[in-house]
Amino acid sequence: MIKENLTIHRQEIDRIDRQIVALLAERTQVVKKIMVLKTDEESVRSCDRVQQVLDKVAKLAEEIGLEPQIAVPTYQTLITVLTDMQLEYLHSRQQSDESAV
Repeated sequence: MIKENLTIHRQEIDRIDRQIVALLAERTQVVKKIMVLKTDEESVRSCDRVQQVLDKVAKLAEEIGLEPQIAVPTYQTLITVLTDMQLEYLHSRQQSDESAV
């Protein structure tokens, strides 16, 4: 009985994980659209925007009953990885531009 309940809950987690990954993919696609518009490292890092997002996530988490200690570090990691991706793209683009000159 316990093993059956555990299996059911794990299947539920798997279903939710698929949704989360799909949403992360969707968010990443939007970031990729935005990154082609950014022209310097400051615009990629967007410290003010990062803080706005983290504040918004903390507030949203509280509103729906999720501990901000779960949501905020998750978003910090997401933002760090996506920022690194954008910086890599920017540097690659800048090197291409320099090679063309």
